[in-house]
Amino acid sequence: MFILLVAWTCLLSVKAYDNGKLGSTPPMGWSTWCTNDLCGMRDVCTEREVKKRADALVSQGMVQLGYNFIFLDDCWASTERDAEGRLQGDKDQFPKGMKELADYMHERGLHLALYTCIGTQTCRKERPGSYGHYDIDAQTFADWGVDLVKVDACHKPGNESTIDLYTQFSKALNATGHEMIFAMCEWGNENVWEWGGSISQMYRIAMDHLPFYRYGNKTASGAGYGQGVKEVIDWMADLHPSKYNRPSAWMDPDFLMTRFPLTMDMAASRTEFTFWTLWSSPLLVASDIDNLSEDKRAILMNKEVLEVHHDSLWVSGERLFRNSDQTQAWSRPLANGDVAVVLYNAVANEAVDIKVLFVDLGLDASKQYIVRDLWAGRDVATVTGGSYSSSVAKHDVAFLRIRAAP
Repeated sequence: MFILLVAWTCLLSVKAYDNGKLGSTPPMGWSTWCTNDLCGMRDVCTEREVKKRADALVSQGMVQLGYNFIFLDDCWASTERDAEGRLQGDKDQFPKGMKELADYMHERGLHLALYTCIGTQTCRKERPGSYGHYDIDAQTFADWGVDLVKVDACHKPGNESTIDLYTQFSKALNATGHEMIFAMCEWGNENVWEWGGSISQMYRIAMDHLPFYRYGNKTASGAGYGQGVKEVIDWMADLHPSKYNRPSAWMDPDFLMTRFPLTMDMAASRTEFTFWTLWSSPLLVASDIDNLSEDKRAILMNKEVLEVHHDSLWVSGERLFRNSDQTQAWSRPLANGDVAVVLYNAVANEAVDIKVLFVDLGLDASKQYIVRDLWAGRDVATVTGGSYSSSVAKHDVAFLRIRAAP
């Protein structure tokens, strides 16, 4: 009887998160959040805007690189359920309805992601949450053909367990029989990395990320050291993502703010993207992608950097060291035996030399290796001697791929 009970428990736990193959790789795409507004202050989206971004993903070749999700955050729903108690899109913003929108995405090789809450209301504008309606809301999403559902934790009844409510929602989504990624967003509370992967395909590990290199605000909801790029990197380092990140259970450090106007310069944007790819995090771009600038294109569409993100070992990078001046080195083993390395100048206001020892990368220091700079797109050194160093500018990175010389 005990063996049967254990087997049944394991079966349920696998079913809770393994809802088809759609979540077996980290989602990539575009989000309404932070696009054309101050990161959720308005978060307005319309049928025209969303379709325009979908067409941009296709026309600019981003879909071929894996960017195939269109993500509507807390912006799409009516403030009232319909006569049958179902969620519905705001009729002024989405006059053709949400199923038509999902069909539009699917016809172009894209996926549609929608947002709700485990509580009684969503986080903004008093839209209806899903509390008390998990089954009907899950079936509504399935009927529309939705491919990902993000679920926030606002307005949760105080006498209810967060873990229990998210587990209920996970079961409701799976019960529909329709393949949907379940993206939990309770901001890294309650050590979610220890249980989130058992009931969802991606889960937030910290408070909301904002478009700043440094933003050490610790009063926002959620875990972590703050909301800037640097704070997210330091938080992930201490979580040791290689222990938890895996296919169908992605740790989510939140959206990418690539080249956000005025606040995210090239160095901060490149550093952000480098680490998100080093961890194999979801890559959801929360800034305008229409007519990509050369700066954005250079970051978001760098094929060699994305190859590290997609590497089939799916082993997240870990920090090797952090010196007193906040220079850091990170590494990640790759499936073909290469090693991805990040040299990171976290604090210094001028360029500094950062050195990494090959023995710390698990490489034979007596052999010869070729060092390739992934952002420059070229080999930069052939090294014998067991170490490599590079000058790294303020808040910037050197993203390297090291391979054995033939």
